[in-house]
Amino acid sequence: MLKGHEGRVRGTAWSPDGQYLATGSDDRTVRIWSAATFEEISVIGVHQDKVASVAWSRDSTRVLTASFDGTARIWPAAPDFDRLEAHARGRVFRTLSQEERRRHLLPLATP
Repeated sequence: MLKGHEGRVRGTAWSPDGQYLATGSDDRTVRIWSAATFEEISVIGVHQDKVASVAWSRDSTRVLTASFDGTARIWPAAPDFDRLEAHARGRVFRTLSQEERRRHLLPLATP
């Protein structure tokens, strides 16, 4: 049993090299699993709606998905964690301006 998806799994595909299983689900995620241990390796993509189907490239480096959101996408089978981290840092982590500090942060308590 694969534990990780939070919705019905609609698509599964074994990688051509036999090392991985890709799944797509109603929870909108595309996940990669180890064929040896059936443990989740990573979430490689998220659609805007349910994932209807998944398929592998012949060289096992990419996964093609189709979704109820009307799109088909190609995802790298092994996520580029450096790129993802840089993207997240650029969108989430930043220094607040003085105005934002005044508006959103509680003043320091004085004894």
